[in-house]
Amino acid sequence: MQPELPGSRRILILSPFPPRRDGHHGGARSIAHSVAELAAGHRVRVLCLAADGEQPAEPALAGLCEKVEAVRRPGASVGFRRVLLTGASVAAGLPFWVGNWKVEEFRRRVRETVREWRPDIVHFEFHVMAQYADAAEGCRRILVEHEPGTAAARDRRLLSPAWQRPLLDREVKAWTRYERAILPRFDAVVCFSGRDREELAALEPAGNFFVIPPSAGIVAEPPAPEGGISPPTLLFSGNFRHPPNVDAAIRLARDIFPLVRARCPGTLLRIAGAHPPRRLHALAAGDIEITGMVPDMQPLIAAATVVAIPLRSGLGVRIKTIEALVLGKAVIATALAAEGLGVRNGQEFLEAGSDAGFADGITALLQDPARRAELGRQAREWARVFCQPGRLRAAYEDLYERLTLLPALLPALLPADHTG
Repeated sequence: MQPELPGSRRILILSPFPPRRDGHHGGARSIAHSVAELAAGHRVRVLCLAADGEQPAEPALAGLCEKVEAVRRPGASVGFRRVLLTGASVAAGLPFWVGNWKVEEFRRRVRETVREWRPDIVHFEFHVMAQYADAAEGCRRILVEHEPGTAAARDRRLLSPAWQRPLLDREVKAWTRYERAILPRFDAVVCFSGRDREELAALEPAGNFFVIPPSAGIVAEPPAPEGGISPPTLLFSGNFRHPPNVDAAIRLARDIFPLVRARCPGTLLRIAGAHPPRRLHALAAGDIEITGMVPDMQPLIAAATVVAIPLRSGLGVRIKTIEALVLGKAVIATALAAEGLGVRNGQEFLEAGSDAGFADGITALLQDPARRAELGRQAREWARVFCQPGRLRAAYEDLYERLTLLPALLPALLPADHTG
């Protein structure tokens, strides 16, 4: 049982997957860091969905929280039940992701927890969890939009081949209907960047939007790679069920790395993360390694000479960018990949846009150890402020205080943008 601290609140966090600070995708890690931050000053319970075979919630988080409970999400693997769930989503006009995360047992457990525990605040992490808003009536409800669904669906459509676009047109329309319906149900909506706030405000102009970037923890000293960095290694990491990561990895391996190879022979490109598709595996070669899922990404980041993040679509804040900066790596990334972090081109990271720009920047970093070390040093200085313990909790506590105002005053007194 967590101690009752002065000023503490009961906070129920609803997550679409088990939170873990070492999770296989950024969403699980981001939620886990939020849980750990909030549990340091409040009584926290976590209720999450979990698919068969999915990593369970991090045991250390259970020690920080009053309770962590998982509800089985059936039909997660490819098969007949998954086809039925997808078909039901289409028939209901729901986005595929929302329909596949619809679990009535979870709704029942939310209602029971709200009735028995009486939380002061309920966090709905990710838009898919907003479908359970009705189960937390009577509580202050906060939606945390890790990535606006409508804008993300629109990005996916732009990057997809022509034969997929009719289906993705349907997804864009479904996300637009869904987000317009859910946003008014919440007392506040938290998003990670100013651009995210603009996308969501276009769907619900009367919404109360707060910009609170996520945290990713910080290590006292970055782990030194065993035996130094040999051969020189270029790294990209991500979960490849996220289409922008697939696009970035293929772009790096097919279009950018050959230019680097010609100038810096002997360099290894390592692409790491769960669920790489066949078309990415097909690019593997003697100096291009596709690892698939790894139990812990931190050693691979520590072993990289340069981290490259050539993302050209997607919203939210990239946990992969934060984690590389926290570990003091030389990072070259698109402006999109660094969005919402307040990092400066040429100071904490190098910005590149075109394939040639990435190749030039990567080559220069591979050939200049002093420049890499200086970028890494400034990245660590940035991380000490951005990931300072309590920063995220203080931003949420400010939001909670604002939500204690009379409901009639909320539209007039809540700002459209609050950066924590």
